[in-house]
Amino acid sequence: MPVLGIGPGFFANEMTSEKAYLASGLAKGDRPIAAHRDSTKLRYLKSKEPPRPSTYPIFSIERACERAGIEALPDSMSIPDSFAANFVYKFRWMWNFRRSSAGPVFVSYMSFLEKKTFPFSYWTEIIPYSFDCWPMYYDWWASFYKRERVRIAFISARQSAEYFSRAFPKMTAVWLPEATDPSEYCPLKSWLERDIDVLEMGRRHEPYHYRIAEKLAQANRVHLYERGESKSIFPGRAELVDGLARTKILICFPRSLTHPEEAGGVETVTHRYFQAMASKCLIVGHGVRELKDLFGYNPVIEVQTGQEFEQIEWVLNNLNSLTELVERNYSRLLEVATWNSRVETILEIVQAHPAFH
Repeated sequence: MPVLGIGPGFFANEMTSEKAYLASGLAKGDRPIAAHRDSTKLRYLKSKEPPRPSTYPIFSIERACERAGIEALPDSMSIPDSFAANFVYKFRWMWNFRRSSAGPVFVSYMSFLEKKTFPFSYWTEIIPYSFDCWPMYYDWWASFYKRERVRIAFISARQSAEYFSRAFPKMTAVWLPEATDPSEYCPLKSWLERDIDVLEMGRRHEPYHYRIAEKLAQANRVHLYERGESKSIFPGRAELVDGLARTKILICFPRSLTHPEEAGGVETVTHRYFQAMASKCLIVGHGVRELKDLFGYNPVIEVQTGQEFEQIEWVLNNLNSLTELVERNYSRLLEVATWNSRVETILEIVQAHPAFH
């Protein structure tokens, strides 16, 4: 894979150590996004997906694109287009035949939804950013990259970026970790103002959950978790932000532990970790390697197997002594894990790519 001079930590087949990361652009912090140079005519597709926790990152990165001065391409798919898109998507009949002089379009994919670019991808270059690039979908992504003649692909999971770097050596596969927008969260509440002791949000690590749930209830701790797949704790974004602001401990495990059959051995950091830090919650769970490399240390309190409940109790009884960790995580988040810095990275990589000169 060609090295474009952006920074060694970006490219999947380069060094991924802390030293390499600190030398890369991801360490440059969340300074204001520089004015977008128009050399690539980069645009982004404005999503029409319904707002829900899984799509919040897409809307956040789109707002960062807007702040960077990148032109938005409205998703203007009509009802007839939608029916046609479902048909051609099923049979993988979407192909890129030419690259319009209007420039490439950056598209965020939460799960594999190739049809969202119908019909313009036939004549427009796509620069995809995939959040859900799991091994079980590799054949779909491989087909997509080939049919769409993708030259740059951003992928949130480092192991998946490494895989496609090997599979498509002429394509620049870039590890672009998830991030968050700290301005969208509320980190101001003190420990005394937070009335939720433990929050398990979204995917659960069931063995861990069953080791703490009953004992937390017996100890009269406030422990919130989803009681069923269709029963969300927080019905809307405002409620979610408020709930996180009121939380002391957020439980975070990667999909490789909660749903190993889906993750296929790929361990990656997700938005939930960054939401916790932006809200100044303590994180108990598992700090994945990507997160440790990104931050330069482990911001997660690792679970003590066999002492799960006792560990939670200790943390809740020693919050003041752990405030330094919360503040350190928040400061580091502002430096390396915001959508502003990710969009700046996207612009630098696209603009430096030989295909756009």
